[in-house]
Amino acid sequence: MAVTKILAKTVRLDKLIRYVVNPKKTGEQVFVSSVGCVPETAARTWMDTKRRFGRVDGVQAYHLIQSFKPGEITPELAHEIGNRFAEKYLDGFEVIVGTHVDKAHVHNHIVFNSVSDQDGHKYHSSPDSYYKEIRALSDSLCREYGLSVIDEPSRRALTYVEWRMRQLGIRTQKELVDRDVAECLSLAMDVGGFYALMEDRGYTVQHRSRYPTFVPYGDEDGHRARMKGKAMTEDDLIAYIDKAMTDPTFEVIMPRQQRVHFPRGKVTGFRACVLAWTYILGLVNDGVQMQHVVPPRELKRFEQLKKAAAYLTNNKIDTLEQLEERIADLTRQIDYKTKHRIILNGQKKRQRPLYEALQTVAMFETQDRAAFPLSEEEQNKLQKAQQILSKIPIDILKLERERLYAELVEVNRALRDLKSELHLCEQIEADSTHIHENLQPFLTEDRELIEEFSHYDRER
Repeated sequence: MAVTKILAKTVRLDKLIRYVVNPKKTGEQVFVSSVGCVPETAARTWMDTKRRFGRVDGVQAYHLIQSFKPGEITPELAHEIGNRFAEKYLDGFEVIVGTHVDKAHVHNHIVFNSVSDQDGHKYHSSPDSYYKEIRALSDSLCREYGLSVIDEPSRRALTYVEWRMRQLGIRTQKELVDRDVAECLSLAMDVGGFYALMEDRGYTVQHRSRYPTFVPYGDEDGHRARMKGKAMTEDDLIAYIDKAMTDPTFEVIMPRQQRVHFPRGKVTGFRACVLAWTYILGLVNDGVQMQHVVPPRELKRFEQLKKAAAYLTNNKIDTLEQLEERIADLTRQIDYKTKHRIILNGQKKRQRPLYEALQTVAMFETQDRAAFPLSEEEQNKLQKAQQILSKIPIDILKLERERLYAELVEVNRALRDLKSELHLCEQIEADSTHIHENLQPFLTEDRELIEEFSHYDRER
């Protein structure tokens, strides 16, 4: 059995490669192989390939982990499978395969250049490529060598019959949830994929607190995700998934390969202040690289500051007054959307008896009565639902329900976007004093920076 995960990497290539070929983990590099490069100079070779095709930006490499069941495989066989996987799937890419034998479970680390050294095309990872290509090939190789494979859960909701069979089992509902959580976590590549896998098993995912809850099909009560008896927050879920995928040597590196050019012409006001500070942190001005020594904590905020600069530029916000006006406008829109959602939820609450009757009829009328006869309680429930709907145009009711739910989804999406934008604006406003203070020492040292941004302080 092999569990496979793939992670896009933007960190320094040399650190990633050093981790994969670590002699302490690979039996003094006995279980290290490469294609199109040698480990000692691979980082430089990969960058040369990127420069040759003009594709140095974005994801630098992909890190694929192939982990086998403890006691089921030898290091030699695991390494052979890793090499065959690279040969079949990564033809045309520079690859390094390192089999780590320092843990109870033998596992392969397969890292490869994001740019092909044959034709310069860039590899792109997606859920579709994972399931149909990576996972499929890995399972095929495992079967070829007589190893077990993971049965992929069906990507659909539970039927009533499946739910009924679960109810007749010896496990409690909490135990079923714990088992499903553990299995889906082992398959997920990120927390979004985890939620999708849980929904595919028939769960309704709720985010009403910092602890996500999962409502099983046919149940009313939600259950928190638990690991070793401890309830998990969303941050715990993310950390758990990332733990097996993330290079332990990872550290925050400023993504200099994704630098952004300033817009042509002078930039004034508050926006100039933000752009000046992001420039100091590594942006490029007219293709001229400038190096500055800045506190490491500022590098960790680089992406946040870059996002702020892009937002101010795209919305032509040059002063704090304009930013405050935008915050006020967003607050008004959020209030309006919130009231709209309250109205829609009120409509949903008033229609709840009809919607529940629809659900009951749809669930019970389509079942095989011979194989799964309804209990007396279920028959009464079905008859009551049919009576409620007897004088209601069913087709119209279904259309109204779909329209209401679609409108609720749209309002919720709009609210999320508005709140996210409001949070960004408030963060920019809160950072303004901090940025201004940090910028002052550089304005006295860097003449080019003074020439480019000397006017911002007067218009602040």
